[in-house]
Amino acid sequence: MSSQSIELSVLGQVLRLNCQEDQHDALRQAARALDQRVSEMKERTGILQLEKVLSIVALNLSYELIQQQQVTQKIEQAVSTQIKQLDNSLEGILAQKTNV
Repeated sequence: MSSQSIELSVLGQVLRLNCQEDQHDALRQAARALDQRVSEMKERTGILQLEKVLSIVALNLSYELIQQQQVTQKIEQAVSTQIKQLDNSLEGILAQKTNV
């Protein structure tokens, strides 16, 4: 799949980026979410310096990503444990049928 150019407005600036066409909607959504987060952070903190606000937003996003990764890891571990238990149960059932 080839890359196509897309124009996004992010924080009042127009950015021209190349990405896969099937990713355009997600990229637009990400730009809107970033704009919203920055606006909300400016209002909440009263900080007007864009660089500081962006640093806070980036830190919050990094924290949320780490939290989500930890949740995902716990889910993966639980699923892996369940699969091992099912596998052991199936092996036991098959062993019983073989012995009968």
